[in-house]
Amino acid sequence: MYSVYLGDKDEKEILAWLIENIGPLGMTTKAEYDYYEQFCALDGSWCMRSADVSDVNGSSFDVITIVEFNINEDALLCKLTWGV
Repeated sequence: MYSVYLGDKDEKEILAWLIENIGPLGMTTKAEYDYYEQFCALDGSWCMRSADVSDVNGSSFDVITIVEFNINEDALLCKLTWGV
């Protein structure tokens, strides 16, 4: 697994980019008391977790995001695209 921490980015834009460029969405989950929401690719090539941090001041978006990839090249493309 190759992890990319995206921090203060728009999670909807990241999700749309993942679906368009890496692999189609297969599953979305959020347990009742979990602080994060999870989105996974249909083929298992990526998994994105986003957590609400709205009590933190000074961020443009109230969500932090981490994406895990099975292929290193996909993780590198994500880093280049999102500037991390």
